[in-house]
Amino acid sequence: MLDNLELYLAASALKNKRHSAAFEQYRKVNARNESAEALLGMCFCKLYQLAQGIAIDEVIEYYKKAKLIEPTNQAAIEEAFIRRCQIVKVAYVNFYNEALQQQIKENKKVTATLLLTGSNLLEEPFDNKLFSSFAELGNKGEGITNFDLSVGMDKFLKEILFKLNEIDTALRMNVNQSSKAFQAYTQMEITVITMEGFKK
Repeated sequence: MLDNLELYLAASALKNKRHSAAFEQYRKVNARNESAEALLGMCFCKLYQLAQGIAIDEVIEYYKKAKLIEPTNQAAIEEAFIRRCQIVKVAYVNFYNEALQQQIKENKKVTATLLLTGSNLLEEPFDNKLFSSFAELGNKGEGITNFDLSVGMDKFLKEILFKLNEIDTALRMNVNQSSKAFQAYTQMEITVITMEGFKK
């Protein structure tokens, strides 16, 4: 009962961008009673901070630990991880396009926009009963950190595309590519639309 409460509190902290507090809460739960849910929570804390320089290897480290301690639940662990990566992907596109709208309002030069297709599956309710506390995070991207906008839009775009490529590569190397969750993830396509036309 105590673990369940603390897992929900940790998810709430993560949703409100209190990443260090959330990570420490998950760590305490896992130290007391090792669980895939707590380890995935630590994984998500790192995933949500990729834009701030966290390495994708740190994300994968906790994801792999979760699979190791609960080998009979690997499919559910993969699904939770993939769906969270989907949400990060959508959030990054939204971050860029929101910044782009601000550029337009300020009459600044606009060189490209991002178009995301195939993301409608994210509207499905969270139905992974094994890790119910993650429903607290929602699917709108709350808690995910943005990139440094002061670097300029061109560099901002490059950083987003680099991180998205890191996530894509990590998933392909670490999940079952025949799973329904991964197939849904691959349906999502991001297109960079430049002033010269389309560039994928």
